Formats: sequence, C-alpha cells, structure tokens
Amino acid sequence: MAPRQLITLSVTGLLALSLNLAQAKESDFSQQVTIDAGHQLVELSDDKVTFSDKVVVKQGSIDVRADKLVVIRNAEGLQSMTAYGAPATYSQTLENGQPVRAEAREIHYDIKARTITLLRDAKLKQRDNTVSGHRIRYHIDRQQMEAEGQGQQGRVTTVFLPEQVEDLENNTGKQD
Repeated sequence: MAPRQLITLSVTGLLALSLNLAQAKESDFSQQVTIDAGHQLVELSDDKVTFSDKVVVKQGSIDVRADKLVVIRNAEGLQSMTAYGAPATYSQTLENGQPVRAEAREIHYDIKARTITLLRDAKLKQRDNTVSGHRIRYHIDRQQMEAEGQGQQGRVTTVFLPEQVEDLENNTGKQD
C-alpha cells in the first residue's frame, strides 16, 4: 500500500450523495471580496496583506472566519487567500439553498487554480453528512474533491445518512 493514502472521488459520486458542491453558487466567485479584521499589515515588496484579530471574509454567500488571513496579490490581481485558525471556518449557500460548512486549521483558496484546500483537521459537512481527513481539496472547475489522511495510518472518514443514500438510489433508478 502506498505511504500516502489518497482517495479521489468525483462530485457525481460522493458529492452527489453528501456534499453537493457541484451546485456551489458560481455567482459567489464573481462577487467582490470584503475583509473585516482588527489588524492589517501590508507588505508591498511581497505583494502580501496579512489580516488578524477576528477576521471575517465575505464574498456573496461565502463566509470565512479565521484568526489570521494572508492575501497574496500580483499585477494580475488577487492570487490566493489562506485562513488560519483553531479552526478556521468556511460556509456557503449552494444553488439548492442548502448550506455547506467546512473547518480546518488552514483553508487555502487559490483563485487562479480555482481550488479550495482544507488542511489539518479538515472537515466538510452538509446536512448531517461529513467528510473528514488531514486534507480535503475541491477543484471548482473540475467539480472534483480529493480527501486524504496523514501518513501511512492516515484515514479519510465519510458519513452518509441512510435516507439520503436511499433517495439517491431512487432518483438514479427513475432516470434509467
């Protein structure tokens, strides 16, 4: 067995059952980003801004809460944002009106790659369904999620509600 256990699950599989991130509000990602914090440090030579002290980030229905947020920019604009906390949290309302919540010690949003990565004690939850592991990465454009444990003994845990699995099976059967 590989030293690093990596599980790649397509949105039409796992996420259709539990997290429905495929239905994330695309309009959220085109909205302005507002950051509120107790302190801000601008490092012009590094194109970096660090926010600290009860940081709140809003973009459409997206809401991020963190102890610290590091924003990297370049001539092309915003490149990435990394939230740190114990835990940092992420929430968003999906197209179907359902909320999705995530938490981790680090939440990294790479604007150019269009990925959201939860790192260290990562947990993603919608309704009563959860995925947890060391790292969870969601590729927005590919609608694909990867979750992995840490080290050789690391594990990824996914919990589904039985009635939601049954609902999916019933809906799949009707489409045939």
